[in-house]
Amino acid sequence: MTRPRPNPIASILSHLAIYPALYTLGVYLLAILSLGYTNPGTITIAFILIVAHACYLLDRVKVSDANQDPADALALPDRALFFTRNASIIRLLLALELLVSITLGYLIAPPLAIVPLGALIGVYLYAGRGASPGDPRFKDLPALKSFFIACAHLALVIATLWGNDHDLLSFPRWVTIASLVGIWMIVSADAILCDLDDVESDAIYQTRSLPVLIGRNQAWVVAIMTLGLGCALLQVRDSLPFPMLLVGVLIWVSALPTQIRKNRRDLIDARLLPIVILGMVMR
Repeated sequence: MTRPRPNPIASILSHLAIYPALYTLGVYLLAILSLGYTNPGTITIAFILIVAHACYLLDRVKVSDANQDPADALALPDRALFFTRNASIIRLLLALELLVSITLGYLIAPPLAIVPLGALIGVYLYAGRGASPGDPRFKDLPALKSFFIACAHLALVIATLWGNDHDLLSFPRWVTIASLVGIWMIVSADAILCDLDDVESDAIYQTRSLPVLIGRNQAWVVAIMTLGLGCALLQVRDSLPFPMLLVGVLIWVSALPTQIRKNRRDLIDARLLPIVILGMVMR
């Protein structure tokens, strides 16, 4: 029995970090939905997408070939080969995205112009060089990989909300805190689920993600429980409004196939934005 051939379009979307950029937009829109703000404008959507995409590209292509990550090559050889063949073009795209995102940030609110550069510096510090046993990066520290990813997403959300004149203190403080903590827990749980794909390569190169530390099955249980709690915290704004309840249920249920699915990363990255858009249409 022959194995099904991968969809080339889906592969390109995955390799070029389109799915995770859309995921980041989904995180921002989830904050908009949970806090009851009006839908964002085109410039804000473009800003989130381009900043996120540039960050994910830097994480994958690095600043030079010498900094390539052997763990990525082991876990995802097709993607690593794609970036090796197209590194110069992708780095040029990354530079252009940095300039465009700085401009868009300035148009939203001048202080936001520093966010894209700060985000890329953060990515470089987090994973700007290849894995090297004995010389850990931030992402290699025990069980902190998902913590850093969730904090980065939440920081971008808060900065962009502030730049759009959304007063996070306009709600009762406990409502704002519950919503933001819920989003943080959802992103953290999703990051753990994505790490399930990389257990073998992370273990070899001593990236001590949660699945490496406690095992794939145990990490999946922790992630699903954390995801459920995060979705529950999003319900505190009103008395279980149906769109928000539906979004929370769909986010949690759509993660369950990661117990048996092999390519978990694309599923996790691609499913959030459509779910949140559905909730925004229904509200």
